[in-house]
Amino acid sequence: MSSEHNKTLAELQASLQDFLLDKNPDANDLTLETPAFSRQERLAIYYNAYRLRLIDTLGNDYPALKFYLGDDNFEKLAIAFIDAHPSYHHSLRWFGEKLFLFLRDHDTWKEKIHVIELAEFEWAQITAFDAADAYLITIDDLKSLAPEDWMMLQLKFHTSVQILNFLSNAPEQWASIIKNEKIIATVLSPEVQTWLVWREELQVTYRPLDKPEAWALTAFLASNKFADVCEGLCEWFDEEKVPLQTVQYLQQWIQGGLIVKIC
Repeated sequence: MSSEHNKTLAELQASLQDFLLDKNPDANDLTLETPAFSRQERLAIYYNAYRLRLIDTLGNDYPALKFYLGDDNFEKLAIAFIDAHPSYHHSLRWFGEKLFLFLRDHDTWKEKIHVIELAEFEWAQITAFDAADAYLITIDDLKSLAPEDWMMLQLKFHTSVQILNFLSNAPEQWASIIKNEKIIATVLSPEVQTWLVWREELQVTYRPLDKPEAWALTAFLASNKFADVCEGLCEWFDEEKVPLQTVQYLQQWIQGGLIVKIC
C-alpha cells in the first residue's frame, strides 16, 4: 500500500500544495486512476485550475495592464510571474503585490518603463482602496494650534497616501484605458513627475504634484517638522512667503482627507 494512504488529511493537503507549487513533481500517489482519466490527467486538472485562478487574479488586479499588453502577452507575463513568485499568502489579495518589481528585473520588460509604471500605478490604487479607515483632522484642528507649537509641528498621514515618481504618462494611459478602452501614445519625460495617490472617502484619487509640493509632502511623510519643511521650501519661495505657502499645503491636504493627526 502506498505511503500516501497512511497520511493524514493535513499531510495530503500539504503534498497537493507542494505539487501545485512545483515542489513535488511526482505526485501520482495523490490520486486514483479512473476509466476516464489517468492519475496524471487528474492531477493536471488541479494544477491547471490553480494557475488559471492566479492568472485571473492578476487580470482583475491589473485590468489596464492586461488591456495594454493584450491577452496573450499578459498570460505569458502572468505565467512567468507565477513561476518566479508562487503564492504563499492565505489571501489572493496580496498575490500581485510584487508584479511591478518583477517587471523591473525581468529581461523582457525591464527596459519598458511605461509598462512597469502602469503596473505600479494600478497596484498603488489597490493599496489605497484597501487602506484602513481613520479619523481625519479638520481645518479647525489646525486653527486650534498655539503659535508656539507651529515650528515643531509634525503630521501623520492616512495610510492610503502614496507618492509615486514616474518618467512615463502611466496615469494618463491608465485613465484612457479604464474610461475609454483606448491606448494612447506613450510619453517619456527626461524629468520625473511626482504623483500623489490616496483614498478620499471611498474614492481612490490621484493628481500630479509640482516639485515644491512633492518635496514638502515627502518631507512631512518622513516626520520632518514644520520649521524644517519651511527651511527646505526656501529653494522655491522667498523666505518671508514660505510659512504661508506651507500652511496652504496643509490646508489643501486636510481638505483632501490626507492627514489623520497633528503631532
